[in-house]
Amino acid sequence: MQSRGLTIRQGRRARLRAARPGETTGCIGYRATVHHGQYQQISTTSRRRFTRLVVLTVAATVALAGCAAPEPAPEKEPPPPTTLTLGVVGTPTSFNSATAHGATAANRAVSALLDERLGSLDGDLQVVPNNGLGRITRIEGDPLTVSYELFADRVWSDGTPITLDDLMFGWAVSSHYFDDATYDETGAVVAGTRYFESATPPDPNARTSRPTMDRTADTLTLTYDEPFADWNRQWLLDRPVHVVAAKAGVTVKDLMTAILTTPAGDPTAPVEPNPVLAAAAAAWNTGFDASVDGTFDVSAAVVSGPWTVAEATGSAISLARRDNYQGGHYPALESMTIRFFPDRAAQVAAVAAGEVDVANIGDPDAEELKTLADAGVTVTTGPTAQTMQVRFADTTSDELRRAVSLALDRGAIVEEAVGEVRPDARPLQSFLSSPATGSTYQELTSGNGAPGTGSDVGAARAALDDRPAVLRVAHDPADPVSASVFAQMVTMGAEAGIAVRAAAENEIPDATLAWIGEDESLYRSARDRLAEGVTTADAEETFAEMTRDTDPVDVLAGAREIDRALFAAYAGIPLLERTGAVAVANGVGGVTYTSEPDGVPPAFWTWTPPAS
Repeated sequence: MQSRGLTIRQGRRARLRAARPGETTGCIGYRATVHHGQYQQISTTSRRRFTRLVVLTVAATVALAGCAAPEPAPEKEPPPPTTLTLGVVGTPTSFNSATAHGATAANRAVSALLDERLGSLDGDLQVVPNNGLGRITRIEGDPLTVSYELFADRVWSDGTPITLDDLMFGWAVSSHYFDDATYDETGAVVAGTRYFESATPPDPNARTSRPTMDRTADTLTLTYDEPFADWNRQWLLDRPVHVVAAKAGVTVKDLMTAILTTPAGDPTAPVEPNPVLAAAAAAWNTGFDASVDGTFDVSAAVVSGPWTVAEATGSAISLARRDNYQGGHYPALESMTIRFFPDRAAQVAAVAAGEVDVANIGDPDAEELKTLADAGVTVTTGPTAQTMQVRFADTTSDELRRAVSLALDRGAIVEEAVGEVRPDARPLQSFLSSPATGSTYQELTSGNGAPGTGSDVGAARAALDDRPAVLRVAHDPADPVSASVFAQMVTMGAEAGIAVRAAAENEIPDATLAWIGEDESLYRSARDRLAEGVTTADAEETFAEMTRDTDPVDVLAGAREIDRALFAAYAGIPLLERTGAVAVANGVGGVTYTSEPDGVPPAFWTWTPPAS
């Protein structure tokens, strides 16, 4: 006998076949059927009757054999949903982390999981294009022309298509194209209108004309007034324009008309604000915030990423994987919980207790690292983009700058300050970047004029002609790293005849020892350092050229020359970078280190829970 589908081809044929869905058979899935059709002639009528009887008997026997009721298989319980808990310090206050008041570490952590754009930063703070949503392309270098393309079938979490209107609205927010405000020395508006209260001020080097849209090709094109180094970091996608319009009490069509027709703002000739833009700006500025009592409107969390917000409070936000996501970051997890803690100590305690699976625990001390290790938690430490530098005042003499730079053993300072928690830390060799940026830092510091890391006491004394000197330093004695570095500066300076002491409140310090927020962008780091007074004429000239470089290779070369000019002039002393740490519970996979202070570790879509 063959398997199912057997046909006995004598007389009338009987076939066993699998029962169709919904068919009642009275047995376990097979049914005997008799087919009327051609049959083979044997010899006599009696033989035909005998054969027919045999066929029916066999078929009936086979059919009845399957009708014995088997023991029902036990029902398998569905596996528990795959989930992890992320621990974050702070309290969430808004689903819009781009506003001036919403740009907190807690809100940025939520945004990192919910808001997908045309690019992101990896663990080394380098740009990673989002090829699952669209693409950004530099079409021409001068005039700098950049196109933004959205892929078809990409939708917001409420099912509304992501369109060029969303990109156009994002440009209106980030460009401040329509603002005609003037400000006082404190930054307060004294005349005119500032529409969108964004955390990041407009960059004067990033001015563009009004974008053009090709709806057939799903492409928006930006043309810059001047070439701009950071063109590939302008990702545009912001809050969904249809939600903003609804909150503003206008239609998307009316809002797009306002963006496409309202003249550019002119602070020298302010006009009455456009009512549609003003309403949209008010909705963007505060419409995604929690209420005064901390309650969130979950329906406002319409997002472009692969999660939806299931529940949100001031202590936890629950995320669920969404089925209509079509991008390239579909999570391996089915859900995730973000828990919020009042301080770092509470966060670390929750990780050690097994209540949190993943956490950026900031700058841990040795005791915290031991506690986590004893609990079976894996902690990866590394550099961040926050660096500690000595900055000399404009009034500090060249001789004293040179002498202090030569007197300090930067290798010993780093080992004493952070060696216990990060044994592989080395002295910082750039004013503009840090090891947090990975290969970018390595390429930058190759030939940028950075000095050696040890001290040369004899050369330091010679720079002062063996005359005693005093260096008054402003620093934060409450910061453990700052206090450690300052104490070593006192000791090392004394060996070179330099009396290093803390600057009194009524004194102008000769130098400042402080943490500096380096940027992942070399262009922005150079801009900020020069604006803060760490500068020379050569550095300013190089930066003016660097702002117009649109090729990353040229930007890197410009940054290297700025470093060289600052080191040659003893403009300051780069020392070290703040330590970061990412804690991961035993068995959790896919989590890697991030150099972003308080940032969510990258590529959350690769995270996996412990094997059950």
